[in-house]
Amino acid sequence: MQTLKRIFNPSAWRQWMVVFLAGLVVLTTTACGATQAAVPVDNNSATAVSPKSEGMYPHKDTDMDTRAADAKADRMIRQAEQRIEQNSNKSLGQQAEEVGQSAKRAAENIGQSTQQAADNAAENARGLVNGAADTVLPNS
Repeated sequence: MQTLKRIFNPSAWRQWMVVFLAGLVVLTTTACGATQAAVPVDNNSATAVSPKSEGMYPHKDTDMDTRAADAKADRMIRQAEQRIEQNSNKSLGQQAEEVGQSAKRAAENIGQSTQQAADNAAENARGLVNGAADTVLPNS
């Protein structure tokens, strides 16, 4: 009975119907859309591009002078390279200082860690000696 309820569940049917309709919409809009496939143009037809035209739009207004934009792009590239070079020179000095400070802190930390390890070893040795003495000479 439970399986029948699961199969005939109205919310499940609704979900499947929505998925089916969405797929149907996608299929019809893709297959029946307004776009047309590109058809190769025959060189003998009237719509063929003449050999003297440069591209798809042979009109004069599509030819643009890009010298100003090229000059601006070159100038911006040079400025960016100069900034990168200046920042790398500054950062090398800063990195050297940071490495020196890090080495100094590491040496200090090693010294502190060594002292703590020695203190811990001494404390452990004292504890072992006291434990051994208590074992050999129990308090009566």
